[in-house]
Amino acid sequence: MKNAEIARIFAEIADMLDFLGDSPFRVRAYRSAARYLMDMEEPIERVAEGGEKALDELPYIGHDLALKILEYLQTGKVRKHEELKKKVPPGVLEVMRVPGVGPKTAKRLYDELGVDSLAAFKDALESGAVLKLAGFGEKKRQRLLHNLELVEAASKRRPLGEVLWLARQLVQRLEQLPQVEHAALAGSARRYKETVGDLDLLAATSRGRAVSDAFVRFPEVDEVLLAGASRATVFLKTGLQVDLKIVEPESWGSGLQYFTGSKDHSIHLRTLALDQGLKINEYGVWKGAERIAGRSEEEVYAALGLPWIPPPLREDHGEIEAAQKGELPKLVELEHVKGDLQVHSTWSDGKATLQELAQAAAEYGYEYLAVTDHSPAVRVAGGVPPEKVPERVAAIRRLNERNNGRPYLIAGAEVDILPDGSLDYPDEVLAQLEMVLVSIHSHFNLSREQQTRRILKALENPYVHVLAHPTARHLGKRGPIEADWEKIFQRARELGKAVEIDGYYARLDLPDVLARRAGELGLTISLSTDAHATDHLRYMELAVGTAQRAWLGPEQVLNTRGLEELLEWLKDVRQ
Repeated sequence: MKNAEIARIFAEIADMLDFLGDSPFRVRAYRSAARYLMDMEEPIERVAEGGEKALDELPYIGHDLALKILEYLQTGKVRKHEELKKKVPPGVLEVMRVPGVGPKTAKRLYDELGVDSLAAFKDALESGAVLKLAGFGEKKRQRLLHNLELVEAASKRRPLGEVLWLARQLVQRLEQLPQVEHAALAGSARRYKETVGDLDLLAATSRGRAVSDAFVRFPEVDEVLLAGASRATVFLKTGLQVDLKIVEPESWGSGLQYFTGSKDHSIHLRTLALDQGLKINEYGVWKGAERIAGRSEEEVYAALGLPWIPPPLREDHGEIEAAQKGELPKLVELEHVKGDLQVHSTWSDGKATLQELAQAAAEYGYEYLAVTDHSPAVRVAGGVPPEKVPERVAAIRRLNERNNGRPYLIAGAEVDILPDGSLDYPDEVLAQLEMVLVSIHSHFNLSREQQTRRILKALENPYVHVLAHPTARHLGKRGPIEADWEKIFQRARELGKAVEIDGYYARLDLPDVLARRAGELGLTISLSTDAHATDHLRYMELAVGTAQRAWLGPEQVLNTRGLEELLEWLKDVRQ
């Protein structure tokens, strides 16, 4: 699947054009195409089988970009990209990826201070050299130092949703090898950890060398670091490191448990095994020289007197003790979810029409979909002005009538919480909506006390149902806001309001630790994808994975309810 590779090239072309002062319209075209390709589920090479015309029909891919996609698929390069790399030092692109450093700032840093890499930028910030530039004060220097730390962290770990589907494709390709009996994703990705440093794959085979040799020849592989009978390590063309571990079929379960982790969970299991006179490793559970378990994970855990523990719980956060007591939670599963409770249409910044959203929801087997277009405060989102809300609600209702409410589109909105806690729509507009989500998209640096008051005031509004992506974080780009979540959760519970786990891969918000605390306090949790295209509906898996890491059961999740029960809940909140 070449989507991520071409997206990276288009994003780099946009950055380089921006640095060189090219047309902002051309820059925007490349950026939009890069975002679309990154989120696109269908392999671009499959679309390209239909030729230039098929590519032309994709959103954001015009004639010129279609030709560049074909050029890459045929040659592995884009001539425009290669030409620009001769004009722009590669390190400048890395500097431009630091939030707060636009192309003009990067150009000044390069021209006046010789900043041509992240290391040079860090030196200029830490030494105070940037203070010589007009417009650079101490406050800005400190902010850029903080942003640089975020970028450095992001370079080491990636949001799970950026790599999960690529990982699945690698697993599928392994499963298709005739020598492989089993293949699976392991490591932190299997545990649905929000970010991953690399990917861990596992294969069971009695012909390890043949599998390793085939794996390192996969088309996604750029560089091979190691290839042996029990392990292979490669770098993909996207820069991601992938480790393939290989075990014999009789060690499949023990290998899967061992390489899934976490480290702390595995150490606890090994201690438990030693207390029982056993030894556990990737090859099995051993009593002396005899292997007594190993073919399945269930068999491994049973040998230690435990039920199977779901991977998202394996963090040594009490799951082993709960298993010993027979008190493991029954976790919410993807199959329990009956609808998505935050999606966006072409009425704001979404890419799909109401009809396209309804069709996609039907394909997922959903009973309902909450269409929650933005209010106007977020200007870049093209939010719906108050006077247009009745027209949008009417359009949703007409479509429901035409489709006999299958699936049912809920007429909702994602409404901005303004700095003082008031909402971006007046009450008379909110009253027209079936579902109101409130969220923060600006003024992230208010104090802990100010943010807490802001959110509490928003929740007090009788028309509000859900606090959406509560911490407002953006993985790798923006940290969470500071707020008294204990106080916010307590008040939300008293008011009967829900809090959201936004499954979009760059958010995963609420994070698992806060979501677990919300669940412990008895809050209702709403799961969503924050979808801005029909492809994004797949991110519900990430929302569910985060909910599982938070120990949440289906009874705690709002959208495991059927349509009638959900509509009743929406009405009850306002009473």
